[in-house]
Amino acid sequence: MRLFGHPIHPMLVHFPIVLWTIAAGAYGANAAGVTEWAAVVAKFANGAGLTMALLAMLAGLFELRSIDSRSEAMRVATWHMMVMAVVWVCFLVAMMLSISTALDRATAQVAAAACAAAGFLLMGVGGWLGGRLVYEFGIAVKDRTQSQ
Repeated sequence: MRLFGHPIHPMLVHFPIVLWTIAAGAYGANAAGVTEWAAVVAKFANGAGLTMALLAMLAGLFELRSIDSRSEAMRVATWHMMVMAVVWVCFLVAMMLSISTALDRATAQVAAAACAAAGFLLMGVGGWLGGRLVYEFGIAVKDRTQSQ
């Protein structure tokens, strides 16, 4: 899926990366009791990250059609999708914990920070797999010089 000749998925993935990085830091700061504003920043950054990630995932699914289903690139793409889906769920759970009234506040804050930290670390793994798709297999590169 391209916009003016440029693949859309790589354009969109930067938004959840930066938003979830901010959210993970803010969840950590909130759990540590650094500032009351950290909770607000975490919720807004995480919500925006979840939304932008859905758009990036949709664009990635369109890009997936260009990969040979029997190739090593498809195997890496499948792992990339699975890892990033788990990342999305980690940040969704962090959001739900941060707005939950079922747990005491301190427990919810620490649990949200832990989920965000897990999501952040897994996001690095998913990003590495996505990088393999581009740099090793040439996915979303206009003129591929090697086969998939």
